[in-house]
Amino acid sequence: MEQLEQARIKLEEASRLVREAADLSLTAMLQDTRHKAPVARLWEAFLGDFLYYVRLKGRQNRCNLFSLISFARIWHR
Repeated sequence: MEQLEQARIKLEEASRLVREAADLSLTAMLQDTRHKAPVARLWEAFLGDFLYYVRLKGRQNRCNLFSLISFARIWHR
């Protein structure tokens, strides 16, 4: 159970950091529309790295984390 609790804490921390990054990204774009493309590239790089890592670790461990997640439930919050 210790690892599960550590995972919960890390995900809460990550969620807080991602929200902060989203707020900063939106502020930057609102202050200067020329920031839209660089902000988009930052988010593409972040999400691409995250999705790639989860998929890679899933393959290495033969446990597809994405198959356990209900994306329909996420989108309808």
